[in-house]
Amino acid sequence: MYSNYREFLNAVIATENEELVEYAKAEIDKLNHTNEVRRAKMAEKSAVKQAEKEPLRQALYAVVTDEPKTATMLIEEAGLELKPQSVPSLMKALVEAGQVNKVDVKIKGKGTQRGYVRA
Repeated sequence: MYSNYREFLNAVIATENEELVEYAKAEIDKLNHTNEVRRAKMAEKSAVKQAEKEPLRQALYAVVTDEPKTATMLIEEAGLELKPQSVPSLMKALVEAGQVNKVDVKIKGKGTQRGYVRA
């Protein structure tokens, strides 16, 4: 009938019973507080993760040149121990900031892969 607790509480508020309305309003306030605390905690965790990734991001950025390089090439040149699958997430902030551009690179025997060049 109701897809979540908040919808149920809003339906209770729409009724004429004052006791139920007060209870429902109090519960919605609790839900809002819980969501606010959760959002703050997640933002804090996200900031810590980004701070941990920054040295890796800068090491990758240091080896990006005007010549397109794939994730594997960047990892080898930077001397990092990363999986190539993690490079796009690390480079995303640099691409969004306009410091690095994504390009397609043709690798003999492997086909077309994603590469990175300085903007």
